[in-house]
Amino acid sequence: MTQTKRLFYILFFLAGSIKGYAQIDAVTFGFSTTAASFEVRCQAQKISAGDTTAFNLSDTADYIFSWSGDTQPFENNLPSASYFFDAAGTYTFTLEVTEKASTTLYSETKTYTILDTLKIPNVFTPNNDGVNDLFIVESNGVIPLEISIFSRTGTLIFKTKAPIIVWDGRNTSGSMVSPGTYYYVLTSEDPAVETQKGFIHVFSDAKQYD
Repeated sequence: MTQTKRLFYILFFLAGSIKGYAQIDAVTFGFSTTAASFEVRCQAQKISAGDTTAFNLSDTADYIFSWSGDTQPFENNLPSASYFFDAAGTYTFTLEVTEKASTTLYSETKTYTILDTLKIPNVFTPNNDGVNDLFIVESNGVIPLEISIFSRTGTLIFKTKAPIIVWDGRNTSGSMVSPGTYYYVLTSEDPAVETQKGFIHVFSDAKQYD
């Protein structure tokens, strides 16, 4: 066998050996959050020739995943990871992916700002029919909120402070308020959360706002 042919077979063998492994150029990851808590979900993504697709569980056979950052993830060594925080803020996340066959290490670091998202309904029907009977402010359930609710004439009818606001439609004397429109002011101990103001429409029958 000539030297040229031997070289050809060696190159062919090497090309065949590494085929299927060095398939990515870089890695990155995306974020998703849950409104009811300070949870951040990260999903590893592979970049190849400009295309970005998500890793999946079957990729753990070929890659090693390591997540880190300002806090340790609840899940690790997987293409996705969940992080839980005690407060809103800007946090750093790092993903390292090692290709097992070539031991190539890919790394990506990102920052993400978690906002203390509030969801405040503007309609409820406290008529004990089991549907929309409570006025509930959805939040992370960690940092206390304070709400004051006033009648149209400016009379304070309800006030409370708690991590999760729940109002059953009763005033400070324990009596059910009359159907109508009420004004609220909601504040938070978290300086990142702005004061919220708005109106609540109280109905006695759900059909009134269908």
